[in-house]
Amino acid sequence: MGMSASQARLLSITSRLSDNELRSQTITTAKTSLANKTTMASAAYMAALSQTELRYSTYDGSGNKMTQVLTGHNLTHYGQLKNQYGIINNSGQILVSEYDAMNFESSEDMYDFLDKYGVLAPEGTGEMVQVVNPDWQVAWGEYQDQLADWKAQEPNKYDEKYWTEVVNTDDKLYKLFLDASKGCYTAATGSSSGCYVHVLAHLLLADFDPNEDLTGSKTYTTTTGDTQSIDCGYAYIQGSTINGQGKTPDMRIVSEEVINKPIMCAENETMKQELLDVVNNTALSEDEKKAKKLMNNYYLDANGEPQLKTLAQKCVDLIYLLQNYTALGLDYANDCKPLLITFQQDMEQAFTKMEFDKEAYEKDVEDWKAQEPPKPTVDYYIDQEIRTILRKDEAQWYINLWHRMNGASDVKGGTVDENGNIIDTDKTEDGLPMYKVLEDGLMNSPEWLQNSLNNGTVTLERVEFVSEAEVGTGLSDCKWNSIIWTNAIDITEEQNEAAITKAEIEYKQALSDIEAKDKQYDNQLKRLDTEHSALQTEYDSIKELISKNVERTLKMYS
Repeated sequence: MGMSASQARLLSITSRLSDNELRSQTITTAKTSLANKTTMASAAYMAALSQTELRYSTYDGSGNKMTQVLTGHNLTHYGQLKNQYGIINNSGQILVSEYDAMNFESSEDMYDFLDKYGVLAPEGTGEMVQVVNPDWQVAWGEYQDQLADWKAQEPNKYDEKYWTEVVNTDDKLYKLFLDASKGCYTAATGSSSGCYVHVLAHLLLADFDPNEDLTGSKTYTTTTGDTQSIDCGYAYIQGSTINGQGKTPDMRIVSEEVINKPIMCAENETMKQELLDVVNNTALSEDEKKAKKLMNNYYLDANGEPQLKTLAQKCVDLIYLLQNYTALGLDYANDCKPLLITFQQDMEQAFTKMEFDKEAYEKDVEDWKAQEPPKPTVDYYIDQEIRTILRKDEAQWYINLWHRMNGASDVKGGTVDENGNIIDTDKTEDGLPMYKVLEDGLMNSPEWLQNSLNNGTVTLERVEFVSEAEVGTGLSDCKWNSIIWTNAIDITEEQNEAAITKAEIEYKQALSDIEAKDKQYDNQLKRLDTEHSALQTEYDSIKELISKNVERTLKMYS
């Protein structure tokens, strides 16, 4: 019984010893974590020490220097003894506050804009002068738009709707062709089937002179894939009535101007449909199909679509046909003669001219002139009261701002002269408005402005006084100049004292918390060490007692 109680106690002590060891390891790990937190707190504090902010220096009416954190509002709102700055985006627009934008957009002209800042004397106390009427500008702006639209609709004399292509039977080349081919054509329409071959051969062989080259020849391919050789011999050139009458040079001129150029045969919808019918007609023999293809003004391209033949190709196909009509199963009188008439028509349409429909053009011009927009009847000048400026420095500030937002004109959108020409506009080179609204949240954010300046997404412009007014700005004795912010003497980069103070407080608080926690962990470890020593002593005592009891028991049974 005593033996069992001792063993139970030994197991309990062993369990408590293991538990103490685990708790000690946990506390040791926690102490290590405290060291990491100390490092993190130190890093945060060091980062705050290196943090900077942009500061802006101004002077009050007494000349006392005042420094404040740099924001868009602090930089751009009016103040005595301040340099006037503008924040400029990458599009060249000045960024203005919501308030300034509202005043600008609700003003008709610069004096209306100044009045919104209270820098003008009360109404009725100023001098009456004549100024450009803002309504004139609006009216002329609308008129210019209407006039531009109207001018764009002016009838164009060279518009294809006024020109019609007609056959020119008076053309010299056409008359030359008729005269040269007359003898052969007349014989061919009689009973001489070979005579029109002479006309076609003369058209094709423009490069050959039968008096100098009696053996020259060329080989051509028909649209059906057959070849046809044509030479200067008796059958084609030398034996022709054309050559006998000395008309070969005339035919050469016609050939060079008509056949050697991509002039097409006359369009004929009936022929086009006949060609398609031939291809799909299974009742026709191959020779019959070939004959009809050679007779047609069209051929089928690689996609099976009908395309007009050139006159040169038509010449080749007809020569082959007239040379082989019997083998193709054709009758000369009924089948071939009509083709000669068709070719003569093809040649006729090759000689065309453009006729101008003068009557239609002149009518359209008269109708167009009747639609000309009337010029505005609004007076160019109106009487306006020029009120005295009460605070000249402040007024100059807003005059400068007006011209940076609007351009040179005192009237919004630009000035229009007496002829209706706009002589000033309120757009950047890219056609954008000269200003853009910067919402109040960003205008009052020092972080936004500092980051934007450092990243180059905005730049600064500063008003500087000059000896002579700059033409085209509307400003007198001053101008807006670009400036790098680091060169501005009233803008400095300093340590962020507020951030440093806050970080120092947080660092000290973190160290205090860490030290307190560390001390608490040390106390816990001491208690665990004391308890561990007591348990170890008791463990050794019980273990020795159990060992002696076992030894006595063994002696009793030995």
